[in-house]
Amino acid sequence: MNVKRTTGRWSAATVLPIALLAATVATNGATASAAPAPSEAAFVLDATTGSFVTGRTALASGGVHTMKTYTGKATDSEILAVGSQHVIADVTLAHSANRTERAAWAASAKFVDLSWPDLGATSYTVIRDGMVIARTSDHSLRDNTIVPGSEPSYQISGDAKGLGHTWGLNVTVPTGDTPTALAQTAQKVEAKAKKYTKTVVTWRSFIRQPWVTVPTYISKPSGCKYGGSSYKYKGDGRGYSSAVSGTSFRAGVRGVVYWTKSSYELFPETGWTKVYKKGKLVAKRKASTKKIDFRTKTRFDGKTRAVHGQIEATDPFCPKSGIRRAGIGVYYDARLARNGDFYVSGSARPAPDHEMYLFGYTSGSKHSTKTVYQHKMSTKLFSGLECLYSRACEPSTISNNGGY
Repeated sequence: MNVKRTTGRWSAATVLPIALLAATVATNGATASAAPAPSEAAFVLDATTGSFVTGRTALASGGVHTMKTYTGKATDSEILAVGSQHVIADVTLAHSANRTERAAWAASAKFVDLSWPDLGATSYTVIRDGMVIARTSDHSLRDNTIVPGSEPSYQISGDAKGLGHTWGLNVTVPTGDTPTALAQTAQKVEAKAKKYTKTVVTWRSFIRQPWVTVPTYISKPSGCKYGGSSYKYKGDGRGYSSAVSGTSFRAGVRGVVYWTKSSYELFPETGWTKVYKKGKLVAKRKASTKKIDFRTKTRFDGKTRAVHGQIEATDPFCPKSGIRRAGIGVYYDARLARNGDFYVSGSARPAPDHEMYLFGYTSGSKHSTKTVYQHKMSTKLFSGLECLYSRACEPSTISNNGGY
């Protein structure tokens, strides 16, 4: 299926399905202990120009010199120098047309310098291989705790201007800093990226409880059909799951971007909403998928592609329009790179639970998995349950601050 739909950004008046009410869980947020102070980077991407400058005052007069450029079919790399120090830099995302998407890494056998746009966040969280390594108000840092020849994966997240912003960078650390070692690393980066044939973007919104009820004080003002302790709704009965398929959820969308052809695919889905009374099934419906969308926003070039996704899924037992309308509200914009790097920004109603993954396929079912976002619905009054029916509950930003 090769589908392109155009629908508007979800309305601020949208409220969440009453059938999604649960004895909710805690907000996302397990974080690492005290994060170490970041080191100062010498190779810093200027997001305005998409080129490197030096972040160290002592080296500013000499600046950063581009020694060699590698323009591949899947990635773009450069050999850079500051003084006598040489590094390999991946600039694939740095070449994005949108400044907010631009991020890059530069690496020697001894360090990795990370750079991302300064979008005004109070703090940016830097995660390496699932662990928080730093929090900083700057827009670059140096990681000295790396191993030559290793392939660490980084994520940088921050909240700014009402949106969450997350960049993902997959680094290939050279085995040495000689011209030969750096050239070999550039070739390795390109070869790794060319193996990927498609990227699948998956968003799922689910209820982790096996059963939920809708109190009368919620169902009555919301206009939903089934409420009170007499009725039970079947939940999804699970926690986060990075499984490609087979997991239960209330609403979701899979978007497929191909790296060897221009077409893309959209798979909007909703789960069965089942209502029981005294252990017997009394009603079963699926929500409409008409306002669940995924589409590409830029032309095919085999390296990166900008995409947009959104979910507006109305509870099938609640009003389909008007102020009492119930529905899940999610939207995101992303820039995907063939090598697995990415930028994601957006927001979502803070209920029910949400999860977002990127699957990079090399052949058949063989794939890599990136956890982009995971969010648990709050148990607190005025930040949890009422988000399922109240217009006053503001969207939450989509950004990963070390909560998974």
